Amino acid sequence: MKKIIGLFILFQFVLVQNAGGAMNDFTLKNGIKVIFNKTGGANVVSVRVVTPVSVIVEGENNAGISSLTARLMAKATKNRSVETLAKDVDNIGADLYSDTDYDMSGFNMSFLPEYFDKACEIFADVIINPLFDENELNFEKKDTIAGLNSRRDSIGRTASDNFIKLFYGTAPYSLPVPGSEKTVSAMTSDNLNDWHKYSYNASNVLISIAGNIDEKIVKKSLEKYFGNIETGKKFETPVWKLDFKRPEKVDFAGKFNQAYILQGFSAPSLSDKDFVTLKVINAILGGRMTSVLFMELREKLGLAYEVNAVYPSRIMESYFAVYIGLDKKNISLTLNRIDEILKDFRSKEVDAQELKDTKTYIKGLYIMDRQTVGKRSYYHAWREIVGQGYKYDEKYLDDVENVTAQDIKRVANRIFGEQSLTVIINPETKK
Repeated sequence: MKKIIGLFILFQFVLVQNAGGAMNDFTLKNGIKVIFNKTGGANVVSVRVVTPVSVIVEGENNAGISSLTARLMAKATKNRSVETLAKDVDNIGADLYSDTDYDMSGFNMSFLPEYFDKACEIFADVIINPLFDENELNFEKKDTIAGLNSRRDSIGRTASDNFIKLFYGTAPYSLPVPGSEKTVSAMTSDNLNDWHKYSYNASNVLISIAGNIDEKIVKKSLEKYFGNIETGKKFETPVWKLDFKRPEKVDFAGKFNQAYILQGFSAPSLSDKDFVTLKVINAILGGRMTSVLFMELREKLGLAYEVNAVYPSRIMESYFAVYIGLDKKNISLTLNRIDEILKDFRSKEVDAQELKDTKTYIKGLYIMDRQTVGKRSYYHAWREIVGQGYKYDEKYLDDVENVTAQDIKRVANRIFGEQSLTVIINPETKK
């Protein structure tokens, strides 16, 4: 079986390498950097326009503004109504959508290469000339607030939202990407216009392209439509420290029949030397059917409905968390067992075969996740925005391969030896 898995991973690697083609970058006349991945294979092109101006620089008074701005930009422009923009995108068989996360916000558009020039004209209109119509703004605000309210219907979302609020305090990462009902309700079209000017000026915009298309065509159209975007206020990575005292454990009343535990530890940003090792630890402890937490808490003891671990990749301080959905009667036993598992993990070196299998698992997911041009344009843009550089996406697996059992033990003691924050959603807790 392991030989079959190995051959499958090798085949996928060769497939991606052959389809991946050449990597290049160039700069438009106004300073906008363009990352271009000339692929083979299917005749599909993905163009991604992104900015580092996102949640990371939002405050308590404007949380969610990056997401709302992007959503409105994808609706209509000063030259195209909602109906016209949707029709023009449909007429070239394209899709256009916004995507906002904690450290990056932007848009993706995918289409056939023969429509590259027309697609760039439409896309540039969206980026340069958004129409923040009051009626559309009110609709999007209501839709965003409805989405925020619906998060309370998910026990996992409820636990996560409470955790990040307690973990980050008043820092920008403390709220969900869409913000809060209070901040979203207060936003005006003037607020969005100002945020747009900051976010999508030539000093902050990055373009990432992947697809089977000639570079000369790419350069010509991008220069024509994006080359005149004006420069403006440049994004600077903020400086903030989480130096307040967090609680050790907080119980929240749950309207759910089951309970939920989310226990997290402070973890370094993606620029830290232990970032990759923690990604390997994350795969060992959670994420697959043979992970340590799954086997111990679900398979052997039957304590959990779901169990996993998460280590978000963040420019600023992150966290490493274990989360478990379980019966309320098993809360105390499960918390004790988690402590025992993590103490045991800190005291021993991971088995050589388990480490090897984990690396194979990471590589398989990593390669398969980059099979489409859309994903390739995304990861190249994201690596560049967060400061790792787009070329690192091709080197990441080498760093994974170099992680040793000694590295894992050292980093596990660094992280799990500190105080944790535990959020419990318990149907028996009084409101």
